[in-house]
Amino acid sequence: MTAPATQPIDLGLLRSDLRRYADIAGVPFDAPAVDRVIAPLTDLFTTDFWVGIRTTTKPAGSRDVNLRLGYTRVPPIPRLREAGLLAYQGHPIERLADQIERRFAVGGWGVDTSVKGVADKVWLAFPERVPLADLMSLPDLPPAVTAARAHFDRAGMDRVGLIGLDFTSHTINLYGPVFPPGTLTAAQVEDILAGLGFPLPPGEELQRNARAFNLYQTFKWDSPDILRLCFPIMCTAAEFPTHYHPLLKEFADHAPMLDSAARDFILYTTYGPRGRYYKVQADYTGNHRALYPHHYGSSAVPPQC
Repeated sequence: MTAPATQPIDLGLLRSDLRRYADIAGVPFDAPAVDRVIAPLTDLFTTDFWVGIRTTTKPAGSRDVNLRLGYTRVPPIPRLREAGLLAYQGHPIERLADQIERRFAVGGWGVDTSVKGVADKVWLAFPERVPLADLMSLPDLPPAVTAARAHFDRAGMDRVGLIGLDFTSHTINLYGPVFPPGTLTAAQVEDILAGLGFPLPPGEELQRNARAFNLYQTFKWDSPDILRLCFPIMCTAAEFPTHYHPLLKEFADHAPMLDSAARDFILYTTYGPRGRYYKVQADYTGNHRALYPHHYGSSAVPPQC
C-alpha cells in the first residue's frame, strides 16, 4: 500500500465530533479536558495515522469515551507525563513499561486517552512477536499471567503481538498475534470461556465470536485470575449486531466519521466471571481497513460480524 500524504486532521472538527460521541454514550463532555488530551499529541493527528473512538455498554455512570491513536514510532510516555496526562505513582506497571521497552523491539506505540482528560492506556506493538515464555520472565509482570499457562495453551497462544498498559486501572492486556477471521470455531470459543469458568453466551454470539481476528486477556497485579477475555470482530455498519444493546444501534447509526461512506467498526465482546459487556470502536479516520487489512481476512469474504 502507498502511504497517504501526511495531512493534519481538522482538530476543531475532531473536538466537535467527540462531543457528539459523548452525547451518544451519555458521557459528560469536558471541553478543557479534551483540549488537554489533544494538545501533547497534536503532531500525530494526521492522515498517516489511524484514529479510533470507543465507548462501552457499561452502565451510563461507568462509561467513558476514548480517543485512540495508533501507531507511532515516537514513545509517548514521556510527553504524556510532561503534560500531566499520565502520573507515575510507584506502581509495578511503571517498571514493567521500562522493562518491556528495554527487553523487546517495540515497533510502534498507541495511545488511548479519555474525554475526562487522562491517558488511560499505552500500547506497545511488536513486529517480531514476543514469545510468551520470554514475557513471563519480566520481574514486574502480574503473577496471574504466569498462573494462566493452562488458559494460554487452551487458546493456542504462545506469543504476544501487542501489550496494552492501562495506567488508570493498573491492568495489562495481552493480545495474541492477529489471525484471519474464521480461524476460530464456535466450539473453540466455548471451550476457552468454559475453561475460565465464565458464563457462556447464546449460540448466535458464539458463532459471531468465531469471526474474531484476535483475542486478548486482562490481568491485574492484585488478582490471581484473568479478569476479562475479549474477542474483537470487524464490522461494517450494515453488519453490526445492533440488537445486542440499544447503545450499539445509536453508535452504528450516528457515530460521526471523517469519511461518512466508510463506516467500519470493531465490536469487542468482553467476558468476565459475572457476565459480559460490549465495547464498540469507530474507525474515525476511515483508514483502518487499509492500514490493517489482516484484521479483515480475505477482501472477497465479508466480515459477517
